[in-house]
Amino acid sequence: MKPIRVATLVAAGLILLAVSACNPAAHQLPGMGTPQPADVPADFPVYAGALALSQAYGRPPSPGATSKDRREFEEITWATDDSGVKTFAFYKAGLAKGDWVEQSAVDNGHGGLITFNRKSNPSYGGTIFLADGKIHVIMGQDCPCGTPN
Repeated sequence: MKPIRVATLVAAGLILLAVSACNPAAHQLPGMGTPQPADVPADFPVYAGALALSQAYGRPPSPGATSKDRREFEEITWATDDSGVKTFAFYKAGLAKGDWVEQSAVDNGHGGLITFNRKSNPSYGGTIFLADGKIHVIMGQDCPCGTPN
């Protein structure tokens, strides 16, 4: 093969790699299997195309605590190729529907923070932290609560 062809193939491969790597956290790695969707209430808005990166169920133990806290609690992180501005608008609109009520919303121009609860059960709620490429939700009984890890 001529050196010019090899150089052209290498350059084309690098360009393809650079273009496809916009947000590597939002793309599944080959051979890693299909990620499981996050386990959230059926009527909770989930941003289309977001990839669940991590999910924890249950409250973290308190230092020195001897009993287990059995209240429902979810902590989920999603990755997306979209901006925090788009995800902020999506969650503001989504939480205005159904059994959800927005308690407060702070837009920082790159995402923001939204606190919410259920109309039917005001002690069940949560907090959504939004940034470019990232959605972090903490929700459960006796929330809004906590800050992302």
